[in-house]
Amino acid sequence: MTQPKICVAGVGAIGTLLAAMLGKKYSESLSVIARGKRAESFRERGLVLHSDFYGEVVSRPSKVAADGIELGIQDYILVCVKNYSLDDIAEKIAPCIGPDTVILPVMNGIEPGDRLRKCFPKSKVLDSVIYTITGAQEDYSAKQSGTYTYMFLGTKEKSSEASAAAHNLYDIFKSVDFDCRFAEDIEAEIWRKYILNCAFNTITARYKTSIGPIREDKEKLKDIRGLFEEAYAVSKAKGIKLPEDLIEKQFTFMTTKQSPKATSSMERDVSAGRPTELDAFLGSLIRTAKEYNVEVPVCTRYYNELKEICVEP
Repeated sequence: MTQPKICVAGVGAIGTLLAAMLGKKYSESLSVIARGKRAESFRERGLVLHSDFYGEVVSRPSKVAADGIELGIQDYILVCVKNYSLDDIAEKIAPCIGPDTVILPVMNGIEPGDRLRKCFPKSKVLDSVIYTITGAQEDYSAKQSGTYTYMFLGTKEKSSEASAAAHNLYDIFKSVDFDCRFAEDIEAEIWRKYILNCAFNTITARYKTSIGPIREDKEKLKDIRGLFEEAYAVSKAKGIKLPEDLIEKQFTFMTTKQSPKATSSMERDVSAGRPTELDAFLGSLIRTAKEYNVEVPVCTRYYNELKEICVEP
């Protein structure tokens, strides 16, 4: 049986994790889009994953290309970039997209799937949310830490074709023993994580610290709850079906159970002077709040304060 042609576009931490896992079975038809020293490393050493959960994985993709023009039409394209790089990567993958190509963004935020649907209105664009602690290493490998890494996969599109495409890709992930979970309501799963990130990424990035010192400050605790409540209010206005006790559970987790040393991706980017996903974590929320006439003063205050210290993409 012919293997499906799979391209991973954006091979940082998440892209390397997923490509390495897929390469366990589909290396003959797996390609990645990468340039420079990263591309050289993949050609010489393969895709290297050091994982507490999945073990040591090394996969060799059949092609490492700087642009989709070199790859031809693909069956599946995984987009694993920062939100500010989405338009650029969309241009690179455009030559890979045919009438039956399925596109899956594995990215932060609530907008990537919708943005890709606008870019490629005739394609099947799925949706996902991933839970993992994975970082990119200096040697272009990926390091996954901890006892879990899993992804919810589904589609916002209400069509039998989109549902079938989602189930097919789900089967591909399961065939390489990756913990993939099919979500009938993927939008609820996306918002569940997004609400947590709106609070956690925002407050740790604003004060350039882990969560420990923040939760010792009563005023900052009020802000955490405010960030949670505003993001949740926007989700309710949008009609997202989430548990009524979600905020209380997430607030309790962040303020009592989460490791005091825990930091966020945006905090690490701010502290390192790198571009951030501020727009994905707060900008998109503020835009959605405006669309549904929801007041979000705490989110707006933090957005404006972070704008002063964040590096523009």
